[in-house]
Amino acid sequence: PSIESASQAVSAVIGHGIVPAALEMMDNVTVGAVEAHYHAGYPTDAGAVLLVEVDGIAESTRELTAAIARILTENQGYAMREAQTPAERELLWAGRKGAIGALGRIKPNYYLHDGVVPRSRLPQVLSAVGEIGEHYKLPVANVFHAGDGNLHPNILFDLRDRDVLQQVEAAGEEMLRAVVELGGALSGEHGIGLEKSAFMPWIYSEDDLDAMHRVKDVFDADGILNPGKIFPDPSRRPVHLAGRTGLAIEAKWW
Repeated sequence: PSIESASQAVSAVIGHGIVPAALEMMDNVTVGAVEAHYHAGYPTDAGAVLLVEVDGIAESTRELTAAIARILTENQGYAMREAQTPAERELLWAGRKGAIGALGRIKPNYYLHDGVVPRSRLPQVLSAVGEIGEHYKLPVANVFHAGDGNLHPNILFDLRDRDVLQQVEAAGEEMLRAVVELGGALSGEHGIGLEKSAFMPWIYSEDDLDAMHRVKDVFDADGILNPGKIFPDPSRRPVHLAGRTGLAIEAKWW
């Protein structure tokens, strides 16, 4: 399936009242890199691959598996495969868990955000992410927690090319803006640190931020807990990849 139809399938599964234990997506770029390393049997001609895991007693999992397979077929899914042994299951998941490292086959460094959108908006935001990558002529690999709408668009680049860092950062910011414009949030799991604090006004008003800051002040009157994080601080220099290469180097591993 295309990444758009795979996204629609995610919404359809949840819309039928089925909540898998895990529902992950990898796009074609990611699948190619992962399959070359792990040989897990992912279809490299697919626009996207969904990894779905269900739990429960044997009878209920069989029913859930059949229902999910039907929904995926209705949404252009094909080449569905069910792990028959623990070893096969572990291999399928090993590819997903090692996906970020496998992307090093394409470029040695990556930069990502972890915005989150309503699952129904996944097709639109993934389309926007693809267009942004094309605009900046940067390869982008999507591997993420589709069941939660939690995105991880990996912008791939080579740190030795210093001229590309500004483009990488601009592309990442535009991707986050697309997330917010589609009703999403700046972070689905990793939180707001030094970098994304500057984007908080995209979602929150000055009054909102002031109220949150006053709550923090109750517990941190001296401002010693994570200073400069979460809340915008004009007195601090902005965080840029070009000025902090350690950020990009650290981001090579996850």
